[in-house]
This record gives sequence, C-alpha cells and structure tokens, in this order.
Amino acid sequence: MRDTAEAQQERTPDGVAADSRAELAALRREVARQRGIFDSARLIVGHELGRPLTAANGYLDLLEERRGDSLDDRDRAYIAKIRSALARLGELGESFVEMLRAEHGDGDLRSYERFDFRALADAVRGRFERDGARIAVDVPADFPPVVAQRRCAEIVLENLVSNAVKHGGADPVVIAAALAPGGPGGGTRLVITVKDRGAGIPEDKLEEIFTPFFRIESGETQAGLGLGLALVKSVVAVVDGEIKVRSKLGEGTAVTVVVPVMSGGRPAPDTVG
Repeated sequence: MRDTAEAQQERTPDGVAADSRAELAALRREVARQRGIFDSARLIVGHELGRPLTAANGYLDLLEERRGDSLDDRDRAYIAKIRSALARLGELGESFVEMLRAEHGDGDLRSYERFDFRALADAVRGRFERDGARIAVDVPADFPPVVAQRRCAEIVLENLVSNAVKHGGADPVVIAAALAPGGPGGGTRLVITVKDRGAGIPEDKLEEIFTPFFRIESGETQAGLGLGLALVKSVVAVVDGEIKVRSKLGEGTAVTVVVPVMSGGRPAPDTVG
C-alpha cells in the first residue's frame, strides 16, 4: 500500500496529462465504435423494413381483391388500421435512413441546382392535399428561380408541413418564402416558413422539439413518430443553414429555415443579415 501511495505521489504532471490523453482517446474510440453500431442498426432497419412492408401491403391488396365482396365494414376497418400501422413503420424506416444520410453529409443534400421554389411548394401541397390536408402557398407567382440545395429544401418542406398538418388544427397550413440579403459578401438567402394555427408549443419545450422521438404530451393521442423536426435540424446543419421557431399557445407555430443561395458562383455566407 505504501509503495502504491508513494508511486501516485511521485507521478509528474506530464505523466498525469499523458494518462488523461490516453483515457480520452480510448473513450473517443469507444464512442465512435458505439456510434458505428447505432448507425449500422439504423441503416439495416431503414433498408430491410421495405421488403416485408411491401409484401404485407401486397397481401392486403390480394385479400381485398379476392374477398372484397365478403368483407363487411368491420373487416375493412381492420384492414385500414393494418395499412396505417404499416405506413408508420415505413415512415420510421425512411426517417432513419434520411437522418443517417444527413448526419454523414450526403452529397445530394449539398448539391446546388437551379429550381423553381414555387413549383416545389405546389408539388408538396399536392401530396398532402391528396390526403385531405389544407395547404396554402404564400409564394408570389413571379418568385424567381434559385440556385440552392433543392433536396434540402424538399426535405425541409415535407417534414415541416407534415408536422404542421398533424398539430395545426383546422385552419390551412401556410407555406411562405422570401429571398433575404445575406451577411458578409452580400450573399442571398432563401427563407422558408411553414405556419399553422394549432395549439402552439410551450416556451420551455421549444428546444426539445428537435430531439428525436420527442412529442409534446397532451390529452390527445399525438400522430407521428417525433422524427420529422429532428431530421429537419440535421439537414439544415449539413448545409450550414439556420432554423428558428416562434410559437404562442392557442395561436399556432411558425418554423423558419434559412438556407444558402448560390451567389456569384459561390454559396452565400453563413449568417443571415
């Protein structure tokens, strides 16, 4: 015991620092290993869910085709519930893959291309309106084409609108956009805002809404998996954008995302003026 105590007392500052660096390096390796396992699991779940889900939906189609005349309302309600559950599993798998691609800086997210944002917003509106949602596009008809990360803008729009539709109440969800001057270098920014007139978000929960699987507790059953806003945050971080939330209880929520627009052959600066 005396030898051990004396050895510890005799350790030099350089020795202590070396031991600390070694422990830190070992911890980082273990974190990286665990992250790799987690990422692999998400990728497997995302990709491997597709085949059995497709098969299950196919068998439901076959069941309805062969037994359609003999199915009563209760049977059809059961089939609808099964399809809804399968759709949620599909959404989970797709979200896992999208988040993984975003966190690893997928090239599609960083690629700049020229596109018509108004047309993109109209396309997203159409997808949701086919399911009965009410969407308003508040983007001028003469909104100029932009050179920006189109895939990023699409993911942002789809997930913000999906979240607003689920929690936004009876009023239409509004998609708005504007071009804003940038900061250093005079760059331009594409400012995307999705607004709803729902119950709103408590102020102490505004930061938590971007946490994966987080859903605000309420007396009602909440739809969704709690991954949409987490995915938006990951995508926006990859493209060096910004995200802001304004919400008031009883009045609704507005989420604004600001992403770079190509200016003078180069991406716009990293801050919004």
